[in-house]
Amino acid sequence: MDELKRFKKKHKLTKKEKERVEMWVESGHSAYDLQWLYELREEEELDELLSGLTDAQVNYVYSHCMNWNPFNDEPYFDYERFEELDLKNLPGKEEEPEIDLPF
Repeated sequence: MDELKRFKKKHKLTKKEKERVEMWVESGHSAYDLQWLYELREEEELDELLSGLTDAQVNYVYSHCMNWNPFNDEPYFDYERFEELDLKNLPGKEEEPEIDLPF
């Protein structure tokens, strides 16, 4: 925990980064092992890519792109599968209702 205090004092972190590094250190890792930061930035980048999609579309993307890593026995987001998707034509897109006009 002393290392965490020194790390936070030395580096200017956002609130989200502070929360993430604290969780990382509590799970037994070093604050200087920046894997926590890479994962956070990857999540933020993914959130930005998925912004503007409906909940149904986001669920579809996750169901299509999640994969399992047998080496560390954990799920991961497969960016290769993500690149295969056409984000403009995803299933579940809510279309505007048609309006019957009197003419």
